[in-house]
Amino acid sequence: MEQKLISIALCTYNGEKHLAEQLDSIVNQTYKNLEIVIVDDCSTDNSYNIALDYAEKDRRIKCFRNKTNLGFNKNFENALNLTTGDYIAISDQDDIWMDTKISDLLNNIGNNWLVFSNSVYIEDDGTVTDKPLLLNFKYLQRNYMAFLLGNFVTGHTTLMAREFLEYIFPFPEKGYYDWWMGFVASYNNKLRYVDKILTQYRIHEKSVIQQSLAADAEKQKKLYFALNSTMQSNYLTYKKLNDSDKKFILNLKKAYHQVNYPYYNLKLIHLLYSQYLNLFPYLKKRKGISRLLFVLKYARRVKE
Repeated sequence: MEQKLISIALCTYNGEKHLAEQLDSIVNQTYKNLEIVIVDDCSTDNSYNIALDYAEKDRRIKCFRNKTNLGFNKNFENALNLTTGDYIAISDQDDIWMDTKISDLLNNIGNNWLVFSNSVYIEDDGTVTDKPLLLNFKYLQRNYMAFLLGNFVTGHTTLMAREFLEYIFPFPEKGYYDWWMGFVASYNNKLRYVDKILTQYRIHEKSVIQQSLAADAEKQKKLYFALNSTMQSNYLTYKKLNDSDKKFILNLKKAYHQVNYPYYNLKLIHLLYSQYLNLFPYLKKRKGISRLLFVLKYARRVKE
């Protein structure tokens, strides 16, 4: 049986240090019918030339370069639009893929729009850590509310069906495109998880996650709540939201902005307490006083 064409959307921006290692792991996948679309976002280093060198050796690789810098959200949207495969995987420029990543994701996507997996962190020099991206994570067809105060779907771990593109474009200008993808797929019950580590996810000083981790605790908290608020605004623009879900997200967002620290916001406390299992499914189950204490602590930390 002929293998379906799977596209890989790889965006580059000043990633010359690790790009070759990532491309090696992609071209050596056990699944061979690939289209590798590389879109460079006006790099000032040698990233684009490295991509061109690989394209000369492997006809599956197609290279493009933006005329102006688009930023990562719009650059990934651009790259996805340039693909032609039945399924599409997203790639960062500095990770390392396990050689069965594409085949494992394809074998598990079924009739879903989006499938995602786990990763393990590696240091800048390639040293593999024992820290998975998702720790003790089990996906049990979670409610869309799980995306309102956090995220567990990371772009580099995903494979999507081509039909999914019509539901997620255009990407929001602010926030993160992969949070948006996870929310839309979850809202339509078209999301699946593969409990395997299929990517080595590199952490270095220029990475978004490393910059966040390097921030002090107070700054991290402000960034976290600001991002949640931004993504809640994005989710409210989803055209297929039913009225009750739209009302809940809007109420949650309003409660976020009505906190007069250090005083408690009763509306926010009520929302967090009543929907704890949906909003925090990745945390331990809590009831009664334990849940109330957690919610009080969380609500008190929320401030502009």
